[in-house]
Amino acid sequence: MMKGGMYMNNIEIYDYILSRVQAELLAFGYSRSGKSGLFYRYSADKKVGCVIEMQKSAFNYPGSYSFTFNLGCIALYNLRGYNKEKLTLSTLKLALTFQAGVERIGILCRGTDYWWDITDEIMKEYSLEEYYDRFIQNDIKKCAAHLDELAAKKEEVYSK
Repeated sequence: MMKGGMYMNNIEIYDYILSRVQAELLAFGYSRSGKSGLFYRYSADKKVGCVIEMQKSAFNYPGSYSFTFNLGCIALYNLRGYNKEKLTLSTLKLALTFQAGVERIGILCRGTDYWWDITDEIMKEYSLEEYYDRFIQNDIKKCAAHLDELAAKKEEVYSK
């Protein structure tokens, strides 16, 4: 992939997409955990947390790179034996690991597990902006809205 006359490798392309995802999710109140692909937000009382993880494939290599998104909406009452008063980022990460209330973006938006590919062939066909706008942006917006709905339902439990 060429950008401004310079060749971009798959990791640079992935990083570009990650930065676009971050910009999209910022509008929904998400923060990014350091330089990772983990984005999160909490309810005002920190009893409900939403997390979106941009997961790289374990089988990536130069010339073929893929990723997907894991989504989670976790409330304190979902965590058996949890005795604290608010969620932490560590708890959200742990919940993703154990698949507690986690779903994949593909299931939600496409009806099947889905992994985006960054291959030389795809990047010859689309510019980075076009690739993101066409194949990722709407799914990110749908997922953030979906997690907002789940969080609102879980927050209702605490208001009763």
